[in-house]
Amino acid sequence: MALCIKKHLLFTVAGMSPAVITETLFGLWEKQGVMGGEIHILTTSYGQKSMQVLLGKGGQVAAFNNLYATNWAIYPEWIEALTGPLHSQPLTDLRTSADNECAANGIVERVREWTQQSDIVLHASVAGGRKTMGLYLTQAMSWFARPEDDLSHVLVPDVFEKERDFYFPNKTNPSHQGIVDFATIPFVRMYGLLPPLLQKEQSYSERVKLSQAYLADISSQTGRLSLDLVQHTLFINHYQLINFQPLSIGLYLFLLEYANLAKGQSPFYFKRAFDYRDKLVESLTRTGSTQSESGLSSLVGLPEEEWLKYWKISGQRDQIEARKNDLENAFGKLHKDLKEIWVHASFQVFKGKRNEAKGPCRWVDIVPDRIQLIERKVLLIQ
Repeated sequence: MALCIKKHLLFTVAGMSPAVITETLFGLWEKQGVMGGEIHILTTSYGQKSMQVLLGKGGQVAAFNNLYATNWAIYPEWIEALTGPLHSQPLTDLRTSADNECAANGIVERVREWTQQSDIVLHASVAGGRKTMGLYLTQAMSWFARPEDDLSHVLVPDVFEKERDFYFPNKTNPSHQGIVDFATIPFVRMYGLLPPLLQKEQSYSERVKLSQAYLADISSQTGRLSLDLVQHTLFINHYQLINFQPLSIGLYLFLLEYANLAKGQSPFYFKRAFDYRDKLVESLTRTGSTQSESGLSSLVGLPEEEWLKYWKISGQRDQIEARKNDLENAFGKLHKDLKEIWVHASFQVFKGKRNEAKGPCRWVDIVPDRIQLIERKVLLIQ
C-alpha cells in the first residue's frame, strides 16, 4: 500500500495584521514541528492589501522559511477577500447581518472542502480578524475537523505587537526568546457524528438550524415532522429532509399507519405480506404510487393496470411469497435512504427479527401527534 503523504494547510481569518500569520508559522514549527505547507487567508479588502508583505521572494514568509529552514508557500490567489451578498464587491468590513452571513458561508465551506481531502492536515487559526469570523471558524472546525486537524491562537507581548517590523522571533536575539504564546484551542469535535445531510453544501444558517433539529431529534425525539403525500417529501421543523421515490413514500406511509409501535401496532412481517395487501394498496394509492413505474406493479411483475386486481384476488399466496425478496428490497431501500439523512433518527425505518418464528420485519416508532400528513392538492387559480 502506498504511503499517503499529508500536506499541511494553514487557514486563517485575518484582519489587518500580517504578523499573526508568521507568528502562527513559528508556533507550528516550535510546538508541532510543522516544516511547511500552504497558507490560505480569508480577510477583507483592506486586510488583503496588508497581507501583500507576506508575498514574494522578499516577503515575510520567504524570510521565515530562510531562517527556520521551512517550506511554506503562499500565492496572491490564496489571499482572498470576502465578498458581499451579491458577490460583486469585496467587503471592507463586516457591518451588516448579510455581510456576516456571507463570511460564515465562505469560512464554513472552505473548512468543509479541505476536511474532505484525506491528504490534507488543516491548521486553523483564529488569531486576528473580527471576533465573529473567529466564531464562524471555530464552529466550522467543530462540525468538520478530524482528529489530526487543530485550531489555534497566537499572542505576543504588547511591545512586539506594536512593533511594525516584528513578524517572528529572531534566533539570535535574546529578547525574542519565549515571546510567542502559541495556544492550541480545544473544541467539541462532531466529526463522525454528523449525519450525511449536514456534510453537504448549504448555508451557515441552514446548517445551524439543521444541527439543532438533529440534536433535538436524536436526544429527545422533538421537532415537528411533516410528510407531504402529494410532493413526496419529509420535513422536520419545515426543513426538507428527503424527497422520496414514489414507491418509498407509499411504503413509509404504510408503516406509519399500520406498523407503528408508538400506536401499539405490531411490526410488518414479510411472511404476512399477503395479509397486508389491502393496506398496501391503500397506502400506495394515497401517495399516487400506483401511477408510477416505480410502484408496486414493478414488484409483482404485472402491467400497471392489472396489479390492483392482482392484490385483491384471493388465493395468490404463492405468488406473493415468490415476490417476497423484491418487497424486502423495496423496504431495504427506504431504510437506507432515511438512514443516510442521519443515523439514530427517530423517524427512521427499523428492521430486525422481533419474533424469531415470524422472521424479518420492518416498523417505525413515531408518536402520531408528532407527524402531520399533508394530502391536499394545491389548486392554482388561473
